[in-house]
Formats: sequence, structure tokens, C-alpha cells
Amino acid sequence: MKIFKSGEAYRPLSASAVLVAIAALLAACAADSTQNGESNGAAAAVEQAKTASARSTSAAYVVECGQVSDDGEPFCYVDRDTYVGWRTYHGFCHVCHAQDAVGSTFAPSLLGRMRESDMTRELFIDRLHNGFTGQVGVMPPWKDNPNVSKRYNELYSYLMARADGALPPGRPKRIPKSE
Repeated sequence: MKIFKSGEAYRPLSASAVLVAIAALLAACAADSTQNGESNGAAAAVEQAKTASARSTSAAYVVECGQVSDDGEPFCYVDRDTYVGWRTYHGFCHVCHAQDAVGSTFAPSLLGRMRESDMTRELFIDRLHNGFTGQVGVMPPWKDNPNVSKRYNELYSYLMARADGALPPGRPKRIPKSE
């Protein structure tokens, strides 16, 4: 779950925190239903939420949108890791997966892939490190390229910000350092 407001910076809530809160709410509802003699499968929903909380889809990223450049173009500020992820992606990955990770005729959209329920950070890193054979083609392993292999977490932050909808297409700017 992401929380952001134009012109203001908010950190996204982790998926784990959201799912724990949902599980607590469902448990309370299940207890209330049990007292009333009802059975609505809330216990199964609690277990499902606990299982899903093991998969954290949110990356730590900061996105501040709503700024307008001197020439009237809107842009977003992002934290250092997300910016480095954007630079790495556009240096190596966009050749196949297209600008802004939207996919091409021979490589899939990474936005949809990042939203898949089984795409954990660990699986993402494994696919980058060892490569991946899909229905459309083959992604090479990046373990031998230090320009990519040292930036797996930054790539994950950038792609999750895009997949979550917090970061629109285009070149973001790095949040200025406070002095």
C-alpha cells in the first residue's frame, strides 16, 4: 500500500504492516462472528493474510511528485536508491524491457511482473543474478556485470515504485541533499 500526496513525501507502508493490520481486523471480526453464531470463513482469511505477509512487495522508496520545472514540465523527486535504480534500469534493462519498464515485443512489462504474488525481493534478485527463461525469450544472467550486480536492490526499489503507481513514467530527479 502506498500513501503519497502531491508535493508532500510519505514513505509507503510495508505490505507486511498492512497485512498484519488486516489479519488483526479479520481476527476481531471472526471472534465477533463466532460469538454471534455465524461462520463466514474469516479464520481462513486470517491465515491467508498471514501467509501473504511473508511476501513483502513494498520496497523502501520515497517519491515526491507534483513539482513543476521552470519550463512547466511536471516531475517527481525520488530517494537516492530509487534514482540509482532508474539510472541502472535505463542503462541496461530498457534495451529489452522498454523505457519505463512497460515491455516490448520480445520482453515483458516488468510492472506486471513486479505485481505478481510470488515476486519476492529474493526471487527478483535470483532472476537477475542467474537469468530467466520465459515464454517469450531468455533474460541473460547479470551476475558477471558489476554495473548491474551491485545494484539489485536499487533496481528493485525503482521497479516497485513504478509497479505500485507511485512513480509515473519519465526521468525522476534525486531529492536534493539537505545541508
